[in-house]
Amino acid sequence: MDATHLIQPQSALIIGAGPVGALLALSLHQRGWQVTLIEQHDFAQGLPKSYDSRQLALTAGSVDWLKQTQLLPELLAELTPILSIHSSSQDNFGTTSMTHTEMKVPALGYTLSQQTLGQHLFAALAKTNIPLVGGINLQTLSQTTTQVSLSGVDHENKQHHWQANYLFAADGAHSWIRQKLGIDSQTRHYPHNLLTAIATLAQAHHNLAIERFTVQGPAALLPMQDKQQSKVVYCYPTEDDEQVKATPTAVMIDTLNHQLGRQLGNITQLEAVQHYQLVEIRAHSIQQGHCLLMGNAAHTQHPVAGQGLNLGIRDITAVYDWAQDADQASWFALAEQRQQDHKHTMNFTHGLVTLFSHPSKLVRTAASAGMGLLAFARPLKHRITRIAMGY
Repeated sequence: MDATHLIQPQSALIIGAGPVGALLALSLHQRGWQVTLIEQHDFAQGLPKSYDSRQLALTAGSVDWLKQTQLLPELLAELTPILSIHSSSQDNFGTTSMTHTEMKVPALGYTLSQQTLGQHLFAALAKTNIPLVGGINLQTLSQTTTQVSLSGVDHENKQHHWQANYLFAADGAHSWIRQKLGIDSQTRHYPHNLLTAIATLAQAHHNLAIERFTVQGPAALLPMQDKQQSKVVYCYPTEDDEQVKATPTAVMIDTLNHQLGRQLGNITQLEAVQHYQLVEIRAHSIQQGHCLLMGNAAHTQHPVAGQGLNLGIRDITAVYDWAQDADQASWFALAEQRQQDHKHTMNFTHGLVTLFSHPSKLVRTAASAGMGLLAFARPLKHRITRIAMGY
């Protein structure tokens, strides 16, 4: 027998079957790893609740990686390209625009529904031999120098035990794994909440995305597959939460039209309205022994610039590259590299929110002027755009 056939494949436990956990499971399976995907949600009840009606923004870099790995080829037809972006600051003169032709790329980014992503992920998982273990409440976690052990109970109170070489925690912002490992985190509560909705427009969106910075936080319109529908992202003061939730739809439409400007014409209808609190969570470390925090278990950030899932996909990309050889010496370097990316991206998104919603009009005007000057500083504008595109 050839010696290579004696080598046991690496094994992994992945906790959380949301987008990051499910995509990581497919990635490691493609590398030949033995993977077990464990989720608190009972799969008999359908997709986990994280796959709701929200619309996601994917960077061009994230989509390029999906194309290169061919993990979800059928998903590509579901993506709506963003061909141009117009950014502006309310009550100030600064504006800037960017097009895909200017950047010489097929698209600046893409949108798709979270539910559509979930359907494709679980269709792909069904074609593999990856065990999907749902309805689990975790109980114990322990490690040796070479292995991670985990136990939990299902909804019938039946005990389950698992062992693997590595554990990847993608179990969300309130990660059980992070808490069990004793990893502290820093939490920042933003002074505004988030409204998301699907807007019907008076005219076609022509794959244009609108980003508008206001005193109370950013607002945006992102194109959807229906040419007259866009995803709405709108921030409002936390203290106005009850009032905003009670606002009649017609009044909210007028408010959004005023806040977002007229680049796409008026919003005429609003549906699938949802409200969220905005919290930033940074884990002080993302690795302990053979356990690594992924996605929201390691970082949640303000949705401005749409970097949340894309940062999680970059986590997956780094693990995917490392997993080819699974070199133990580079395991700790992997965590350091990922944490630096988290830090830079989260500082960037927090800085945007802070500058453009600063209580001082002088600061807001200076930030707006800086945005306007980007139109004349083309090399800098291209560099910033490429970073936002995930390159």
